[in-house]
Amino acid sequence: MSTFLTIRDFHQRYQKRLQLSFASAMVGLERKLSHSSGINQGHDIVDYLNIIRPVPVVIIGLRESSWLGSQTTRQQLDIFHKLIHQSLRIILLSQGARLLDTIVKFCEEEDIAVFRSELSDANLLRDARYFINQALTESTIEHGVFIEIHSIGTFITGESGVGKSELALSLVSRGHRLIADDITEFSSIAPGVIDGMHPGLSNDFMEVRGVGILNIRTMFGNNALRRNKTLRMIVNLVHFTHENSHQFDRLGNDNKTRNLLGAEIPLMTLPVAPGRNLAILVEAAARNHLMMINGYDAAEDFIERQRLAILAKQKE
Repeated sequence: MSTFLTIRDFHQRYQKRLQLSFASAMVGLERKLSHSSGINQGHDIVDYLNIIRPVPVVIIGLRESSWLGSQTTRQQLDIFHKLIHQSLRIILLSQGARLLDTIVKFCEEEDIAVFRSELSDANLLRDARYFINQALTESTIEHGVFIEIHSIGTFITGESGVGKSELALSLVSRGHRLIADDITEFSSIAPGVIDGMHPGLSNDFMEVRGVGILNIRTMFGNNALRRNKTLRMIVNLVHFTHENSHQFDRLGNDNKTRNLLGAEIPLMTLPVAPGRNLAILVEAAARNHLMMINGYDAAEDFIERQRLAILAKQKE
């Protein structure tokens, strides 16, 4: 459970993603962000400048910058004096937004870091809110490949060497989108809702045994990648052997799940053997899961048809 995030950690983690640079001196780096940082519990921890409903992470966009410019220096100092003594921990300036040097100096004296971003107002708010909220929620790191298949966030697990990355590469080549290779960070963003993303700076690269490091973005284009996705299904790859041949579900009505961060996620175990086209099988599993979400269960339909056929035979 992540309970806080220091400003230092925030800068190190998201400097590239939010395109940040220091507009102030490097101050206040040990200050902490948490869901209890603000005086208004239940509201977002990140928002635009708002005197009535202050938040710990204040974004100053072009509109806020223009409004501040219409105030006198004394008025601006009064505004930031109130914010600092309520909940302010950090200030983010969007692309083109400005603060008076006097205000930046005042923030430095009060141990408040000011960052400048090259992102637009809306993009900075969206991304900063997403990253910070995710960092402050319950999360876990899992080994495996996370990929979007027919809109279904599918996490592919299995022992080392079973072929997870090879399967993911095959799926990406068929038009599906990679989220994370090798390791995935999952976060509980709402009751029963698990979000997954790559924990590093970039999910562009994939390692495939015998081939090496591949740049997925360069090979397949930007649309072959996603930043994050809600987890809907787990596929566990297992080597098929004579000893475990009887363990696999044949009808598809053995609805197993795996508990991840308190949510029960549907789990399918897929045997790996020479000659099996795993990409097609996983695609079929994702399509079938999508139909089940929409109310159709192929296994139940099959069993019901068998029942009706037996009844009809008995009446003859």
